[in-house]
This record gives sequence, structure tokens and C-alpha cells, in this order.
Amino acid sequence: MKTAQVFVALFTLVLYTRSTQSENILGIFSYTFGTPYKVVKPYFEALVHNGHNVTIISSKELLPDIENVRHIRVAGLDRIIEHVMNFDYSDCLYSKWKESLVASSFHYNMSHAILSDSGVQSLLQDKSEHFDMIVVEPTYSDALIGFAEHFSASLVGLSTFGSSWLTDHLAGNSAPSIYRPIQPMGYSQGDSLLDKWNNWIYISEEWLIDRLLILPGQLELFTRYFQLPTSRLLERRTSYSLMMINQHFSLGRVRSNVPNVIEVAGMHMAEPSEPLEPELLDFVNGAEHGVIYFSMGMEILNRWLPKNMEQKMMQTFAQLKQRVVWKHEEHTMVNKSDNVFLSPMASQRQLLDHPNMKLFITHGGLLSTTEAAHSGVPMLALPIYFDQFDNVERMLKMGVARKLDINTLTVELLTNNIKELLQNPIYALKAKELSTRFRDQPTTALERAIWWTEYVLRHKGAPHMRMTDHDMAFVPYYKLNILSILFGRIAFSGLVVLFACIFAINFFLKEFQKIAEAPSVFYTSI
Repeated sequence: MKTAQVFVALFTLVLYTRSTQSENILGIFSYTFGTPYKVVKPYFEALVHNGHNVTIISSKELLPDIENVRHIRVAGLDRIIEHVMNFDYSDCLYSKWKESLVASSFHYNMSHAILSDSGVQSLLQDKSEHFDMIVVEPTYSDALIGFAEHFSASLVGLSTFGSSWLTDHLAGNSAPSIYRPIQPMGYSQGDSLLDKWNNWIYISEEWLIDRLLILPGQLELFTRYFQLPTSRLLERRTSYSLMMINQHFSLGRVRSNVPNVIEVAGMHMAEPSEPLEPELLDFVNGAEHGVIYFSMGMEILNRWLPKNMEQKMMQTFAQLKQRVVWKHEEHTMVNKSDNVFLSPMASQRQLLDHPNMKLFITHGGLLSTTEAAHSGVPMLALPIYFDQFDNVERMLKMGVARKLDINTLTVELLTNNIKELLQNPIYALKAKELSTRFRDQPTTALERAIWWTEYVLRHKGAPHMRMTDHDMAFVPYYKLNILSILFGRIAFSGLVVLFACIFAINFFLKEFQKIAEAPSVFYTSI
């Protein structure tokens, strides 16, 4: 009996050891801003907690040290970041091709900074190094896929900006019905035939941008640093084992995902939020008529905003009975009214969760809209670039937000929209309903991300999760091959009939011409 118990205990121990076997995971991120690292950090902390060996290649400044993680810091990324922060975006914010040219240069420089770094090169040249999985941001960083090829590792994408046609294409989800643009400016939200045609042209244009502007530079870096033919990158970039996207169907985008696409919106909220500073907390607690929070995100500096915008915002806030917390890089401002509190970096989640919070004035960034949805706070959106327009449109459709153009702002427009959002109870009601739906999930986003990551590790890349190109190719998926046969036969039959008719008409015309030209049998001379 004791022998049997010992055997069972040993068998259980073996199973437990195998189920928690540590793997070597390499994360490579070339972000130019700090916001995406808010998603990255808790994910890798959880992997380390589960016993995996994690190495992360990143900038020196933006990602804090994670305990028990080997960090390879790339100083070149920080120099690019400094250039980005001082770059004048005014000429390219409203031109997709200009913005894409700038993006192409940035992404090339970031991939080059990583691949040329001495620490990274040491990693690549060390024959003892081994990795089971490579985790990258999938959009516009294709040269970094070479790490998966170099180490013969499975490839995982962590898309902190949500999804687009490109992430779906890379994941093997090639059904055009779910395609979304990379840069939403100019993309139609309508459902008419003209809107669909416009969007098809728009996506085709982005495909050209990817092929003509972005990919050539990434291919050049791939062949230079990994000494492999371009065909290997073109094959590998569409072989992602897992694609984690920072969104959720309850936030207004229902998708037909393939099995290897996992929604993880809210994963960044697994990190504990910083408490409010005492002075700010007292200011918020004492708000008899509620609080409005105004923030344009972590990266958008007030000096980048249109001239006189600050003055218009301050004039508007001065008329309100609500208190306003303004995320601003300065601690003071000329003509600041008493109901305004300036804070360079207030704890946004703590503010949004506060019972006195009534309205969030935001740029519409993905993390900000997700946090507002989680807290059930209505929004007044002032989108500026990239995915913000798309995020805001989803909030508008769900009835939890209103939108204004920062270039046409007036005090009257701001005041009227703020009052509408505060006084019309439908916005607060819809926001609470959205919060309830978003919170009602069987597991947290982080738990979901970790489970599927380890599933891919357990099943050696899990190729069975991915649809092949043949399964999802455009022609067979939409039965165009059958339609071509059907309509081909009809067209062939039609052509036969048409040619027969033409032949018959020509024959009879010639016969009539012969009769007309021949002497008549009834002709008699006098």
C-alpha cells in the first residue's frame, strides 16, 4: 500500500514538473513611447512568476527593470526616441503617405538600432544561447522575425495597438470581412456600397505602403544581419503561432477570430495603480459637483497641440462648477482658475475609478479608452492621430462618448458638449452598461494571455491552431472557383449563341446582297 502511494506521489510530481517546465522566452520591443510597455511589463512578470527564463531586448529608459529578467538595453533606441519627441508632426498628421514615410524611416531605424547593438550581436553569436519562443510587436518590425528563424523558435505577436488587416494577415486570418486599417484617418465607418468600395481602396493603399515603403527596409536588415534570403522572411512573417491583440469584443468590435488570435484588452490593468498624491486626493474628494479629468495621454505634450487650445480649455473649465484635474507637464499656468488642478502624471486609473469622476476628456488612446470603459466613465474625445480615430468611433457607436476636432475647437463647442455629457443621463447609463459587459469575463486578460502562451510552448508552436493559406485563400473561401465554373459555362454558352447569331446574320446579309445584285427573273425589256 505504501509502495503504491509513493508511486502515485512520484507520478504526480513528475506530471507537475512537466506541466510547469520552464522555457526560454525572448521578447524584442522597439517601441518609441512608454505606453506599450504598460502592456508588456505585466505579461513578462507573469511568465517569470510561472518559472520561465525571460530575456527582453528594449530601450534603456522606457521599460523598468523586471525582477529575474535578463535585460539587454539598446541605447540606440533611446536616441531615436529623443528625436521622435522633438520631431515636428504638423506636416504629416493629416496625410497618410507623409505619415507612412515618416513611420517607414522610424521603424527601419529602430530595427537597425536593435540588430546593430553590441549586446544583441553577442546574443546572436553565442552558440550556447537557446530560445523556445520569440515575442515581438508584429506591426512594421519584420526584420526582428529573424530571431525566430535564427533560434528555430516559435513566433508570438503581442499587438499592443489592437488589430488591423496586417495583424490578421500575419495570423492567417485572411477573411476580408474583418479587415481594419492600420491608420484609420480617412477610413469610412459607413455600410453603403460606396463606403465598402472606398474602404477596399483604402486597405489596398495600405497594402502598397507595407510592400513599397515598410517591407523593403526590413528585408534589407533581415538579409544583412541574419545572412538569409528574403524568401525566408516572407515565409516566416506569416507563420505566427499566436497573435495576442489588445482589444475585446465587448468594447465595440466583434470579430471572426481564428483560433490563434486571442483578445487580451485590459492586460495592462493587472499592474497595481499608483495611489493619488494626498493633495490631489483631497481636491477630488472635496468635489461637491463631481470631477472632470483631462488628459491627452503620456506622450502628447501640450506644446504639440494647436495654438490657443490651452486658453480655450481654461476658459471653458473656469465656467464649470465641476472640479477639473488636468494632466499637464507644468505645475502652473497663467490665469488658472481655482477649480483646476494641474498634475504632470496623475494616477489615471485611480482617478477614473473615483466615485466623484463624471467625465473623461481624452485623446482616445487605446489604453485610455479601455480604462474609461472599465471604470464606466463617459468620454469627450479629441483624437489626433493613428488608432485614436478608430477607438473613438467605437465609443461613439456605443453611446458613451462625443467627439470634437482639436483644430476647430471653440469655447462654446467645448462647453455645450461637456454639459451634454454631464446632464444627459444616457451617457452615464451607457458607460455603466459597457463597464459591466467588459468586466464580465471568465478569466482576466493576463490569465488568458499566459495560458495560451504556455499552450503554444507545450505544443511546440501549436501549428494545428493556424489555418493554412489554402484553407483561407480568397478564391476558395468565397467559392469563387465554383462561381467561375458556373458563370464560365454560362458565358461560354452565351458566346456560342452570340457567334452563331453573328454568323447567321452575316450569312443572310451576304445572301440578300447577292439577290440584290443579281438580274431579276421578272425583268423584261421593251
